[in-house]
Amino acid sequence: MAIPQLQVQTQPAKLNLKTNSAVHEYKQMKAEQSIQQPESDLSIRQRPGNLTIDQSNAWRNLHLKTVFERAEEFADYSNQKWLEGVGQTAREGDELMRIENKGNPIAEQAKRNAVMDFTYQPGDTPGYDLVKVSYDATPADIQVKPNAPIIEHTPRYPQFSYQRGNVDVTLAQHSEVRIDWKI
Repeated sequence: MAIPQLQVQTQPAKLNLKTNSAVHEYKQMKAEQSIQQPESDLSIRQRPGNLTIDQSNAWRNLHLKTVFERAEEFADYSNQKWLEGVGQTAREGDELMRIENKGNPIAEQAKRNAVMDFTYQPGDTPGYDLVKVSYDATPADIQVKPNAPIIEHTPRYPQFSYQRGNVDVTLAQHSEVRIDWKI
């Protein structure tokens, strides 16, 4: 007796997977930056110094004197001449007192007094040390105001680009079950 046999054949299903990877792009541009340095505000004020020139000694040396100096000199000179005149009068009186000594004192005195002896001596040329020069410098007033730098910047934010990935699933082969009887 033949026993029938059951034959089962199977064919698995086959999947076809196609993947597309995700694309991620990243760009970072440089920031724009501008730096300016303004000049400092500078203020310089210089007050004039004090220059003093005293040339009175040089003028005195040239006999070009002030009225007050002349008056004082003439007073001193007059006092000196007065004392000399008193002395001369006393001498001439003594000469007249001794008239008994031979000679002619009156004629001799007249002869001496008839001639005027006058000499004027102009001053010397002024020397360099006769002029006094002094200078008082005043300090400079310097004001500096620094100006801060002007910094401007424009940030550039990162640029992102993202494309999603996907998986395409297709059935490449259908599954199949075959059942057969064999006798």
